[in-house]
Amino acid sequence: MIDHNKKSLDIKEKDVFNIIRPFPHFTLITLLIGISFAIIYSSTYGNTFHIFAQPAKDYPIPDSSRMFTNDTAFIKKFDAAPYILDLAMEPKNPIVGKPTLFVLNFFDKATDTWLWHSDLRVAIYDPSGQPVAVFPNNHGHGSVIEFEYVFPKVGTYHINLIYGQQTGSPNFMIEPKVIRQTNLNITVGPNNITPISQHGSNITGTGKIKDIAMKAESWKFTPNVIEVNRGDLVRLHFTTAQDEVALYNGHGFGIEGYNVNAFLLKGTQQTVEFIADKPGTFTFRCTSFCSAPEAAIENHFNMVGKLIVH
Repeated sequence: MIDHNKKSLDIKEKDVFNIIRPFPHFTLITLLIGISFAIIYSSTYGNTFHIFAQPAKDYPIPDSSRMFTNDTAFIKKFDAAPYILDLAMEPKNPIVGKPTLFVLNFFDKATDTWLWHSDLRVAIYDPSGQPVAVFPNNHGHGSVIEFEYVFPKVGTYHINLIYGQQTGSPNFMIEPKVIRQTNLNITVGPNNITPISQHGSNITGTGKIKDIAMKAESWKFTPNVIEVNRGDLVRLHFTTAQDEVALYNGHGFGIEGYNVNAFLLKGTQQTVEFIADKPGTFTFRCTSFCSAPEAAIENHFNMVGKLIVH
C-alpha cells in the first residue's frame, strides 16, 4: 500500500532542498529571517506599507490637538469607522464676513495611522437650507485638507462632508469604495468687532509688523528659526520650490499650539499671517506628508524649525 501523504511530503522536501541548496549559509539565513519577518508582519498588520506610514509614536502627526488650541479653535474627532475624521475650525466662534479656516486630517481607526491621499467633498447650506457652496473634489495629498469660507450672514449653517482614501496611496489601508460622511452645524454670529487702526508699523502698544521671507523646499525651511516679539503681526512670505520630487505637490507649514496650519503649493508664493500673542518657543513643521515612506525619518519628519516669541 502506498502512503500518498508521505510521498507528497517527500516531494515537497526535495523541492525545497533544490531551491535552497545553491545559497551560501549566511545568505540563506538572511533570506529566511526576511521571509519570516514579512509573514509575521503581513499577518499582524495586513498592509506592507504600514511600517513606514507612521514610523514611531514619537514622530508627531499634525492632528488638530497638536496644532491648535481649544481657546481659539473648535477641535473635534469624528468616529466614522473605519475612519477617524480629525477637524479643527478657527476661529472657534465664526463671525459673518470674516474667513473661517477648516483643517481636516484622516486616520485609520483600527491602527490610529495617519492616512495619505484622501478625497473630500464639501457642501455648505445656509440657514434656510439652500446650498451656497460646493467643493466637489478636494484631495489631501499628505493627507491634510484645508479650506476657508466666508459666511455671508448670521445663522446656523449645515456642512456635509463626504470622504474616503484614494486607491494607490503609499499607505493605502482602507478598502476601495469605503466612503463615509459627516454632518455638522456651524453657528455664525454677528461681526461686532471694532477694526483696529494701523498707523505706520505699530499694531498694538508694543507690537510691530514683521515681514519675513521664507523658503520651503525638500526637505527644509529657510530660515528654520524665526524670532519675533509678543504682539507682533508676523507675515511669513513663502516661496515654495518647484522641485522634481513627483510624489507630492507641496508642503504643509504649521506651528504647534499656535493655531497656524497652511498648505504651500509647489512653485507658488504665499503669505502666512498671524499675531504672535503667546511668548515662548514653539515648533513649526511640515504638516503634509512629503516624502517616500521609507525615507520619512530623514526627510518629512526632519522638516522642522522653531518660532521664538520674546
